[in-house]
Parts: sequence; structure tokens; C-alpha cells
Amino acid sequence: MEQNTLKKLRLLIPGIIGVIIGTYYYWIITGQSIEEIEFKEYSIPILIAIAFGTLFYLTDIRFLITNFSHKKIDLNIKNHVIKLYTKSLTDEQKQFLYKNNRLKSVFYNIIDNDESLKKKQTNVYFNGLIWTSTADLVLISFLFALVFLVSIMIFKEVADPLLMGGFILILISLISLVGHVLAFLKHIKLSNEQIEYIETHHIKRVDEIIDGMINNI
Repeated sequence: MEQNTLKKLRLLIPGIIGVIIGTYYYWIITGQSIEEIEFKEYSIPILIAIAFGTLFYLTDIRFLITNFSHKKIDLNIKNHVIKLYTKSLTDEQKQFLYKNNRLKSVFYNIIDNDESLKKKQTNVYFNGLIWTSTADLVLISFLFALVFLVSIMIFKEVADPLLMGGFILILISLISLVGHVLAFLKHIKLSNEQIEYIETHHIKRVDEIIDGMINNI
């Protein structure tokens, strides 16, 4: 999986989730069966999915779920990269390296110039897609669950299916949260495997890049 593909999927997946749950909601409040819900053109649900996904991306609401684990992933990479440096560092130099993602740039610089690491990065991208998609499912399911439960007061004649739908979405949200945590732990493991490879094959290159950085202080 390439990075451009990952970006497109991260835009489209929350939109698809929104369209599926939104269609289910429409089916309940109108009393129609799934087969009776027709779109004159397949482009309509696709456009809705893109619009929803774009709005989801621009509001950066995914950050509410991914913020904690993203910081942990970044810090794990930084801590391991600085340990690979074979020379001593002053506190000032360490602070300098931790700022502005300099240590992460060391990590990705080496990955971008090693074919084996590029192949490993494909697994990281795929896991990253699961990591963000489960976060999307947590948020969208929970928000729609609130819509379902509030709608009970408006559409009293379909209160039972709305209540059931709300509870199902809450359950999906909780399961997705577990999946998000597992994807986070997998991401840490994959990053550590990359670090181990760098330690074995590119330890001198780590020294060279960091030397170049701290010489500019």
C-alpha cells in the first residue's frame, strides 16, 4: 500500500461508514426495506461518502481518538532513534533533537533509502489504515447512536428499532475502540522491528545524520 492510496482511503472510509449507517437510519424512520431504497445513480451515495469524508477530514475530529496513541507512537520512535546514536549528547542537544520531529526525520530518511525497510513500511501503512479506520468507526458509530436515541422522542412509532439500532451502534463503537487499541499496539511492534533493522544495518548512518543536525546548533 502506497502513501497516496492510504490518504485516499482515509478520506473515503469514514464517508462510506456514514452512508451505510445513514441509510440504515433512513430505512428505520421511513419503514422501507433495504431493497426498496433506490438511488437513481450510484454516483449519489459515492458523492455523499466523499462529502462526508471530506467534512470528517477537515474538522479533524478523528484526532479525539488518535491523539493519545499517535503521541505514544511518535515518542516510541524518537526514544529508540536517540538510543541508536553511539556518541554522548548534552541535554541541550537532546532537547534540540526532540523538537520539530528531527528524530522522526532521521527514522524516515533511512527508511526512504532502504528497499527492505520500504517493504516493511507497506505493512505499517496497512496497519495505520486499520488504526485510523477503527477510530473513525468509534466516533461515527457513537455520534449516530446519539442520533438514533434522540430520534426516539421524534419518531415514537419506530422507537423500538431506533433503540435497538442505537445500542448496536454503541456496541460497534466499543468493539472498534478495542480494535483501535490493538492496532496501536501492532503499530508499536512494527516500528520497533524497523528500529531493530536500522540498528543492525544503518547504525553509522544514524550517527551521520544526527551529527549533521547537532553541528547546526
